[in-house]
Amino acid sequence: MIGLDTNVLLRLFIVDDQAQARRARQFVNDATRDGAVLVNTVVLSEFAWALAKQAKRPRKDVVRLVGEVLSADDLEIVHRASAERALSAYASGKADFADYFLAEINAELGCVTTVTFDRDALDTPTFSSVP
Repeated sequence: MIGLDTNVLLRLFIVDDQAQARRARQFVNDATRDGAVLVNTVVLSEFAWALAKQAKRPRKDVVRLVGEVLSADDLEIVHRASAERALSAYASGKADFADYFLAEINAELGCVTTVTFDRDALDTPTFSSVP
């Protein structure tokens, strides 16, 4: 198994540098013949953050691109089900994707809630305010 860094994942899905995008795609094609290519939780969170904050993509574009990552057959996504639930919350919510993803992973691990000071995150039942 080989893990991807965020910048490689970005090249695969936004193709802002043609040469790097070709290299990234060829690498994933070659690597999947020998095993899995892993996208871990940090990379997926950074991917969404980079699209929203650095590339200034609108939320609907971030939702579409994260959805494409999650549906890619050649990528192994850590906590995929949590990421899918987080993406759904992000699509209609106000908080960042990483916030929803964190709360969904915490719920998957048995947490009854994730406490936060982030008012935007309080729009879902996975979060509660710090008393």
